[in-house]
Amino acid sequence: GYDYGLFLYALTEFNHPLAAEIYRKMMNLRDKSGTWCEYYQDDAPSGCRYRPWESGINIEAAINHVTKTNK
Repeated sequence: GYDYGLFLYALTEFNHPLAAEIYRKMMNLRDKSGTWCEYYQDDAPSGCRYRPWESGINIEAAINHVTKTNK
């Protein structure tokens, strides 16, 4: 779900070098519709798909990361 997004947001705010890796991992977890699901097990969706809350948090974190690292 949104764990990667929250983690990415914090890493980006502190300019931590792990942020880029978490960004790539989070983006690779999207399904074919470009959204995230509720839970993951072994990097595969497990649970409700197309979750607006999870997707919203992750999209916001991605925008924050890209905006702050491309200045």
